[in-house]
Amino acid sequence: MNHPKTFSLSLQKHFSQKPRELDSDFRRAFDNLKLRSLLRCCGIFKERGIDTITLLFWIALLPFFKKPMTSLWSSEYIARKIDAKKDTYYRFLNNERFNWRKLVYKLATKVIALADQTPLKQKVIIADDTISNKTGKDMELVSYHFDHKEKRQALGYQCLQIGYHNGIHFFPLDVAFHTSKRRPNTQVRQIDKRTCGWKRRQEAFEKKTDILVQMLQYAWNSGIDAACVLFDSWFSYDSVIHKVVETGYDVVCRLKNGNVQYQYQGKKYTLKQLWSQFAKKQLRWIDGYPVKGCCLIVSLPETGEVKLLFTSDGHRNWHGFLATDLSLSASQIVDYYSRRWAIEVFFKDAKQMLYLGKEQSKTFDAAVSGYSMVMIRYLLLIYLINNGRLIGPLGPLFREISDTELMLAVADKLWEQIKQSLLKSIDLFLDKIEYKSVTKLIDIIENTMFGIKPPLTAKV
Repeated sequence: MNHPKTFSLSLQKHFSQKPRELDSDFRRAFDNLKLRSLLRCCGIFKERGIDTITLLFWIALLPFFKKPMTSLWSSEYIARKIDAKKDTYYRFLNNERFNWRKLVYKLATKVIALADQTPLKQKVIIADDTISNKTGKDMELVSYHFDHKEKRQALGYQCLQIGYHNGIHFFPLDVAFHTSKRRPNTQVRQIDKRTCGWKRRQEAFEKKTDILVQMLQYAWNSGIDAACVLFDSWFSYDSVIHKVVETGYDVVCRLKNGNVQYQYQGKKYTLKQLWSQFAKKQLRWIDGYPVKGCCLIVSLPETGEVKLLFTSDGHRNWHGFLATDLSLSASQIVDYYSRRWAIEVFFKDAKQMLYLGKEQSKTFDAAVSGYSMVMIRYLLLIYLINNGRLIGPLGPLFREISDTELMLAVADKLWEQIKQSLLKSIDLFLDKIEYKSVTKLIDIIENTMFGIKPPLTAKV
């Protein structure tokens, strides 16, 4: 039997023309949610070179590989999958024309629609802010902010986040960056004023209360339906509450013990006066909660009539809450506000698992795209939890996907070594083996390996 001397080289050419990927739930999520179409719709595409869906996929996978950004071009495993250099990734993340806000909203609404059968009264929007810490003083628009948890000044971006909560899971919707006047670097990158990047930069200089109202109006216009908006006392100004109600949402929030005047029974009182003169004497146990409470109907100059709830643990400590829906009971107000904790869990998961604040670039556009990638990762995990009908926190699922991706990377590398050894040694058996038999055998092995689709089993 005569074989050409280039038999093994022909085999290598045969298999190099048949690129395969070890399948995983994360890859299938990209396909099922049609992220390629969403990217195109949001103007996130390239005319030539490596397409944006491929770059997005590998950047999204970084936390699951537990690798830094540099591994995208230094890792042998990733280099075999995508021939992209350092500049390719940074151009993608630093592009000021990409509409990341629109992409996150479109992905979020799709994930919500696939998972949501929740009645309106269970749907809420939660708003809060966090600090994305940075160490580089040369970064664009980075500034000093007071961290209330650490009780000190912190260098970074103050990020105002809103998200949707259906009573079970939190779905991040939007983020806005805020910069203070204490900026070590006052230079701002000069770009086209028509781009998304320029608009996000201008937004960073606005008041947080104004940005919150704009974000909620955008959510309303995007079709996000909710019974109310939840936020803490930092945003509980009469003017802010009034503007939020005008967008179409009710409000449940905690109140500051300040000098704001509430009209009650024809007279004006501060929150502390209402507590000491009226609410303290009318406390009753709140159904389902180990605290006592009292509700009063008062009026604010701009918002009009609202319901105040005063709660007490039976000692000297007391707190005030506000609801614009007068029909809510004390237990419903407490139940709504207690769900605000979901956004704190999101911040913790984003920082500890999903690489929030770990983008390695000096530009403001990279900070925006980096935070958007965090929200995309979180939404993909929520989609996988809902798709697998799992209930619980994201931690166990994150660890399972991380272990799966690492295992697939090892399996892929091992198979490549086995295949290369087989191809190099094939010339030893030229007189005993057919060319078609070799290709058929390796095809069978690869079809078996790459066709495996293990279901999610995380005990969450």
